[in-house]
Amino acid sequence: MLKTVLKSSVRILVCVVVVVLLTGTGCINSLMFHPELCRGGYGESTEGYVDIGTNGAKIAAIVLGPQRGKKAILRCHANAEDAAETLWALKELAKSGYTVASVDYPGYGLSDGTPNEKGCYRNVHRLYDWLIEKRGFKPEDIIVDGFSIGTGPATELAATRHCGGLILESPFLSAPRVVTRVRLLPIDPFPNLKMIKDVKCPVLIIHGTKDSVIPYRHGKELFELANEPKRLVAVEGGDHNTLVNDMGFANYLKVIKDFVDGAGNSAPEKGTL
Repeated sequence: MLKTVLKSSVRILVCVVVVVLLTGTGCINSLMFHPELCRGGYGESTEGYVDIGTNGAKIAAIVLGPQRGKKAILRCHANAEDAAETLWALKELAKSGYTVASVDYPGYGLSDGTPNEKGCYRNVHRLYDWLIEKRGFKPEDIIVDGFSIGTGPATELAATRHCGGLILESPFLSAPRVVTRVRLLPIDPFPNLKMIKDVKCPVLIIHGTKDSVIPYRHGKELFELANEPKRLVAVEGGDHNTLVNDMGFANYLKVIKDFVDGAGNSAPEKGTL
């Protein structure tokens, strides 16, 4: 009798676990992506707007600065913003002769489609190709910069294509691990902890030590996994959505510019601001 009860209990437990895993897997996109949180408000008349889509599918991008700047900074935006919003801080670099660009993920801003991991990769790869084909940039002159969820497509691009550098601002080990700490689902979207090992270009990681969304340990562990040359900038007391202000706007621009220009390659491995 006891064996029968135990077997039934085990079966029920297994069924519950399977249902939870399948539910989590099926709902992962709706849990990860929130395009409705974007303030939006930009349109096709916005400065720098360009449709880089192919085969009739719109892929919206914002490109600012010179036609062919000193370097191109390809910015991968966060969850609650679009291509236009994410470039607010980098506009200063555009004024200094750099080309800065960002692309809307599927379902964000003016891009067609529904948000998903592969769609983010596709749109970011398309912007990378466009910068080479239409603006004449060499791969080594393209610096990829991702913030928050944008560190997923940024790391994937740098791991699979030749780039001049990778900047990760408030990165995670993988999207689900922000909540679960360890892998629980059959899938592990945006697996930065695996992808970072394939990145061969210089890496700069900036993370607030008091990040209330993605704990600082994520950035620190990614730094340890990354190949040389690399640099970790720990922003003391810095939070997630106020990272640039906590760091100081002038300091932020200097760290980014030094890295883009190549000074970050010889900078100390770790720094505190």
